[in-house]
Amino acid sequence: MQYSVIIPAHNEASNIEAQVIRFIEDLPREAAAILHEIIIVENGSTDGTLGACRRLEQRFPNLVRICTLSVGSYGEAIKRGMLESTGTHLSILECDFLDCMFVVRSIAMFRAERAELIVASKRHRESFDRRPLKRRALTAIYNLVFLRLFLDYPGTDTHGLKSIETHCAKRLCQAALTTDEVFQTEIVLLAWRLGITIEEIPINISELRSAPISIRRRLPKVLNTVRELKRSLRRFPISVSGSKPVDALRRPSEVEPTAEKSGVR
Repeated sequence: MQYSVIIPAHNEASNIEAQVIRFIEDLPREAAAILHEIIIVENGSTDGTLGACRRLEQRFPNLVRICTLSVGSYGEAIKRGMLESTGTHLSILECDFLDCMFVVRSIAMFRAERAELIVASKRHRESFDRRPLKRRALTAIYNLVFLRLFLDYPGTDTHGLKSIETHCAKRLCQAALTTDEVFQTEIVLLAWRLGITIEEIPINISELRSAPISIRRRLPKVLNTVRELKRSLRRFPISVSGSKPVDALRRPSEVEPTAEKSGVR
């Protein structure tokens, strides 16, 4: 197994160097031994993020690789990282949530052949979500109403940290129609429709800096997102040949919560 880590970076000059260095230093030896690459995808930053990324690349020349996008797009950054990945498996992390234990647990689950796609779910029954009430309410509404009611998705979350077999990741990139933030939801829903085995694990999450988009501005985007997702999923009906049953989405009870997060995109 060769493992890739993908980190989208937008206006993260103040913390990305320290966070990435800490992640590399804290990664347990067994995981560090198979860490093949860290791909940082700088996208549309207007501060010194790219310079900070280049310094990381110079400090870890055989490990850190930088990609750049001219515009800020979380979804396009994730997509570019997955397409550039050369490992056998990968994790999508975030600058302020470089969770070593999520990577370690993902590796163990891949080795045990328990999943092809792993989602860190804020709505998992064992997760510890300490974000503000409004943020937790929005997550609940999005997942319970829009994903479950409008799209019939049986999982509990699609945002945040993910791990996936690389060949599946590239397949999902080719199938996806969307961009920006909705892309991370689309690839999970496409995986479900295409019969890719999905597992959810809990996380311990807090928010130490406010979200970049207010709840009031986010709600109209969610309604448009549902329309885009329906258009994408229409190509792959649930009865598609070879798809796996909905209960392939399992939530293991033995996995303990992971580390804290200081912000959510």
